[in-house]
Amino acid sequence: MTDPRDRVPIRAADIKELNERLVLGMVFRESQASQSEVTVASGLKAPTVFRIFGELEQAGLIAPVLSPPTLAADRKGRRPTWYSTVPGAYRVVGLDFRAGAASVVVEDFAASVLYTEERQIPLGAGADLAYAIVAGLAEDALERSPGGPLLGIGVGAPGVVDLAHGSVLEYMRIPGLSGFPLADMLEERFGAAVRMGNNATVAALAAYRYGSACGPDCGDDHASPVPESTSAFALLVRSGVGGAFIRKGIPYESGGKTALEIGHMTMDPTGPACPCGSQGCLEAYLSEDALIASVNSRRPCRDFLTLDGLLEDRDATTIEALGHAVAKASVALLSIRHLLDPDEFIIISRSAALSTFIAGQTGAYVAAHPRPDGSAPVVRGYRWDPVLAGRAACDMVFDGFFA
Repeated sequence: MTDPRDRVPIRAADIKELNERLVLGMVFRESQASQSEVTVASGLKAPTVFRIFGELEQAGLIAPVLSPPTLAADRKGRRPTWYSTVPGAYRVVGLDFRAGAASVVVEDFAASVLYTEERQIPLGAGADLAYAIVAGLAEDALERSPGGPLLGIGVGAPGVVDLAHGSVLEYMRIPGLSGFPLADMLEERFGAAVRMGNNATVAALAAYRYGSACGPDCGDDHASPVPESTSAFALLVRSGVGGAFIRKGIPYESGGKTALEIGHMTMDPTGPACPCGSQGCLEAYLSEDALIASVNSRRPCRDFLTLDGLLEDRDATTIEALGHAVAKASVALLSIRHLLDPDEFIIISRSAALSTFIAGQTGAYVAAHPRPDGSAPVVRGYRWDPVLAGRAACDMVFDGFFA
């Protein structure tokens, strides 16, 4: 135990900054907040909150709301003044990339989307070219969405990510990306802090905070939050297969690194080769290329768009061809249920039809192997959306700034 005499006392200036961040974060997250609300919710004294509101308003970070919420007619006392963050105070960039493509979102200080774009990364591109495309995408997005100074950049990167040092520890699909100092290079280029996560975590946060369950308009509503659960495990099916665990809104990490690489869970040690160098990984069965190859062995299926169409049409041969891969996914989810026991599983892919199909099949399997009390996690399908992923990447910046 640390001797109290050895502890460095916290400075009054640090306390002041922490309180300011706390109050500013509450106004930001509530969209509209009054001093009295913040006083009650924060536990700070009313004079302290009054002073902080004045300083934040003077700094141009918050401003009174022109159309405050309607109050009850019988409310007594002085009408409170409502505040919101000033949209033009800052901008935030959210990036998400993997082998084949990258996307960007720029938000203002009210978390409104100013700009979105996707660009292709040539297959086989190395780390230097991928970085040039990602950084150029961010640079062009900022130029096309004028506003306040850049507060920070959030990045959803592929593979195992070192969150503390901002680098990708392992990713085989972009040669040279393993160990690439991505955050350092972006910070030097843009002069702003960079916060990184892996893209499975970003996709999980996007679905958890903003996404809508797959249905007729799956992924089209950028403002409809999902019903909040205590915990959720996301399975991301793209060029690889990723996993992320969200508990009470916070992604799980291990020792400053992303974890839960479900795509490299061994399903059969004598199974097909995986890009990681092992055999029989879940990714070897469930990645986009593996699914396309499975279907193409039974009937023509040249690309992911074709696979999506076949599933939309409920093509029987396609569904049968995917059976083996989905069976592996079902076993993997049941194993995760035993380990983490999430309230729900989120199946995320670029296709609403594929996400719904996998969710239905794996959900039935998990339900057939219930918990001791007879219950089972809900399994939902979501379509990956670049705008939602970018918003979740931006959230990493806001979460860090207000922490």
